[in-house]
Amino acid sequence: MEGQKQRQPLAGQSGQAVVEGAIIIPAMLFLILLSLQLTMMQQARIATEYAAFAAARAGVVMNGNNGTSDGKSKSDGPMRDAAVWAVLPTFGRADSIPALLATKVRFEAQDLVFKPFGVSQVRVAVLNPTTRDFATQAHLNNKEIDFDDIRPAVAPTTLLSVQVRYLYELRVPFANKMIQSIWLASKVGLLQAWRGHDLTGPRLGTNSGPDAVQVSRAAALGLGSIPDGTPEGMNVTAISLLGQLQPAKYVMPMNAWYTMRMQSNPFLQWAAP
Repeated sequence: MEGQKQRQPLAGQSGQAVVEGAIIIPAMLFLILLSLQLTMMQQARIATEYAAFAAARAGVVMNGNNGTSDGKSKSDGPMRDAAVWAVLPTFGRADSIPALLATKVRFEAQDLVFKPFGVSQVRVAVLNPTTRDFATQAHLNNKEIDFDDIRPAVAPTTLLSVQVRYLYELRVPFANKMIQSIWLASKVGLLQAWRGHDLTGPRLGTNSGPDAVQVSRAAALGLGSIPDGTPEGMNVTAISLLGQLQPAKYVMPMNAWYTMRMQSNPFLQWAAP
């Protein structure tokens, strides 16, 4: 109104706003990136579940053929191939045949990067039938089992159970390293010791302790493999080492299981240990 003095901001208010923004903006940015990466991980988890179904579907009509898959060497078995095609949309474009084929080529090329670390991007492990099932229920010199044998003692051995482990690459900047570091810290038993109000720079033990991310990742280098259902386990050391490549590859294991009745005779050579 006329004659009324316009209210002036109190001294220091602008400085306070700058300080508050400096605290809130990085935290909000971190939460946005984290949300994006977690959403993409959920998509990868669903794709892994479908990959387990696809691998089992291929296996039941092809005698449980798992190629030479042992977790260390690349397998060319139909079960792995089916699982790879299922997860390709989470790796790159799959909206056309040429794009899908290009993505497949890039996927296999990256698998060659993983191979020296003793891991594969997609691992298909047969959990059932097992080799001991063939010692009691098989025929043809204990090399195969009749898939249509309806005897109660044989029926469970004609179920193909598989586990698919997909090493999904986290691609959202900053969030990828933090999420993987949190996972590594949980595996080495250090996550509960993370401290500090700064989500982007947690400390270990106390608010003034060492960098929790660096300590956790260093501790994971000596962890080796941990049980995850596959015969060889999950090589946590390899995951930590992949994060030190140039460019770094931050991966997270996605696991899924599926069981399906055999539609062809399971062979001993592809049975679970």
